[in-house]
Amino acid sequence: MKNIFEIMKEYGVEIPADKQKEFEKAVLENYKTKADYDIQTEKLNKLNDTIKANDAAIGELKEKLKGFEGVDVSALNKRISDLEEEKKTIETDYQTKLADRDFSDVLKAAILDAKGKDVDKIIKLMDTETLKASKNQKEDVAAAVKALMEDDVTKGMFGETEPGTVKTGNIIGAVTGGGVDSADAQLRAVMGLLPVPNGTEQK
Repeated sequence: MKNIFEIMKEYGVEIPADKQKEFEKAVLENYKTKADYDIQTEKLNKLNDTIKANDAAIGELKEKLKGFEGVDVSALNKRISDLEEEKKTIETDYQTKLADRDFSDVLKAAILDAKGKDVDKIIKLMDTETLKASKNQKEDVAAAVKALMEDDVTKGMFGETEPGTVKTGNIIGAVTGGGVDSADAQLRAVMGLLPVPNGTEQK
């Protein structure tokens, strides 16, 4: 590619060698090359595109705002804020209930594994608030159940259920102990009849 001095010489203008550096400096200070021009043009084009995009966004926003003409914006913002708080409350309540359910499952599983005879009564003897807040919930619950099993006062609440005793207590008409046949009691309960002790004639 020809330099500027060669081009000027072709058109009859020749710069003396001792003046070329000074001339070149003056040209660079006052004129931009095509590459520099292209770079500046590209920057301007990008800025122009950004301006156009912003104009389009502003126009779109103005169109949307037309739909809210006459609307109390402050009341609308208050409603949005209230809904967001309501959502947070619902989510917190859900997480709390979920944690309570999971904790209850851990308690019941530990007590049943230890052959607890009455889950509800045993739970009442435990420090449930501390156990619920524990980071090692399963291990601490198991330890608490074990402590009750080993305590002379409460160890009788664990072990095999006595024969003839109905454990659940959920069957209507069921009688604990061995005085009534269990199958007969269940059948009478389904039929809506009261249980009858063994040896008593059923009418």
